[in-house]
Amino acid sequence: MDIRPSLQRLEWHLWNQWRERAQHNDHLELTNSELQYVYILLAWSETGLRLTELAELMQVSKASASSMISKLEKRGYLSRQPCSEDARAQRLLPTTKAMTLKQEEPRVYQAAVRHFEQVLSAEELQQLTVLLDKACRDLDLGDLYPPQLFQSPYNI
Repeated sequence: MDIRPSLQRLEWHLWNQWRERAQHNDHLELTNSELQYVYILLAWSETGLRLTELAELMQVSKASASSMISKLEKRGYLSRQPCSEDARAQRLLPTTKAMTLKQEEPRVYQAAVRHFEQVLSAEELQQLTVLLDKACRDLDLGDLYPPQLFQSPYNI
């Protein structure tokens, strides 16, 4: 049994849902890489990130992160605020425009859940939930998961 094709289909389905939502909310201008930066900023929206922290999370050079930050700032996805801990640094925070992506996340996953509810029995859906929880429990998510990307996005 090879689960890879199913995982690929699910990944493409979710990505397609994201792109469809982005298109309806004028975020289609974002490339995949830009979207990743915005997601990280959203994950740290309470405290913001310094450029160095963002570069570490993205596993890129400070110069590369700085270039991307300039693009996203020009497009209105982030703002810079003074850092209270270091007067030389700035905190990068998502703007209201970026926060609209955060509001879309539950809708994207809800669409997937609705599909599963249509093709699986209640018992099968419960089994899938338990098995996915078990399979995903120890996945390495790097530094993205600790700040909890989105507060309870799966209110289903």
